[in-house]
Amino acid sequence: MLKKFLNPAKTRSIKIFKEIITDNGTIKEYIHPLNTTIKAFVRQLSANEMATADAIQDASDIEFTIHKRNIDVGMFVEFNNSTYQISGVDFREFYKADITFRANHVNTKDYDETRWSDENS
Repeated sequence: MLKKFLNPAKTRSIKIFKEIITDNGTIKEYIHPLNTTIKAFVRQLSANEMATADAIQDASDIEFTIHKRNIDVGMFVEFNNSTYQISGVDFREFYKADITFRANHVNTKDYDETRWSDENS
């Protein structure tokens, strides 16, 4: 049974995947099973937050909060017909029950193969 978010507003469906580069081409591998999505709290960063982020690194476009999963910097998020690359992950948020991460908008790529996780998470 899924736990409820501490901030239940604005729950959206997202998909998270990683790229695997092989000799035969690039593989798009989702971290969840086929025909499923991940529920997330999504918010666009304020202009002040983006300006602060610019001082340290490239500005992050969107912040996501999801239930704890194995994600890392460099993975990709599909949301609202766009692709975003994860740029920073905060694993300490919400006492290790949820993960908050920021992602930057990137251009959509074509992949030679698409795979889905077999796990029911």
